[in-house]
Amino acid sequence: MKIKLRSIVLVFAGTAIIYSGCKKAAKTTSDPQLAPQDVAGQVALNIDQSLFGGLGVDISGGLSSPTSFAVHTKGKVLQSLTNPDCSLVIDTTMTYTGVANGGSATIAGTFKFSFSCVNNVVSGFTTNDNITISLTSPTLNLNYKVAENLTLLSANPLNQNANLSLNGSLNSNGSYQYNTGTKRSGTEVFDYTLTSVIFSPAAGDVVSGAATFNTSGSGPKGVWNYQGTITFLGNHMATVTINGKAYTVNLQTGAVS
Repeated sequence: MKIKLRSIVLVFAGTAIIYSGCKKAAKTTSDPQLAPQDVAGQVALNIDQSLFGGLGVDISGGLSSPTSFAVHTKGKVLQSLTNPDCSLVIDTTMTYTGVANGGSATIAGTFKFSFSCVNNVVSGFTTNDNITISLTSPTLNLNYKVAENLTLLSANPLNQNANLSLNGSLNSNGSYQYNTGTKRSGTEVFDYTLTSVIFSPAAGDVVSGAATFNTSGSGPKGVWNYQGTITFLGNHMATVTINGKAYTVNLQTGAVS
């Protein structure tokens, strides 16, 4: 788990993209209903951020993903995961406040990790976390809550480049308020259930697997409420299916084709 203010910046960037693309819609008295194609791109971006550290756990580190996490209180390290042990369980709370985007940002919540082993070799871990991310700045206030319940297992614990399987759930919901311009506000919810998602550390890419999702929200760009599925294709691409129609989406850019 990498808990950094980089998370705040990514969340802010995603919100800013929604806002900057729809200034005309922000002037209307009634926001439009977003089309499935518009939502498909945001669904892809959100799950990519969720898996790779923008909103929580960063699976790019593989079995060592939690090793950069340490609990600090007034500068003192209470528990470091630099060398995780078999059957080690970390169950704690954390609060961190710093400067971001010209204002103050706070990350707080509960974190629980437990490591599993095969023949005394770390083979995977589970994480059950609840995090609150808050930002107050001259231009934007936002609050996000992120919940993760994930299990990651290696296909071959003796090979650090072996594929990893990921199962579990990712949930995020947030609200934001712009303090300048039209001073619009918005909300968004993204819930995912992952099934046999396969990640390749060597390629740095989700190569296969699937997820179901529910998402809803409102804001300057519009309102939406959709359910669907994501099928990971590799090469940072996925198929997002909503209302029976499939959209090919770039997970890193959100571009839909």
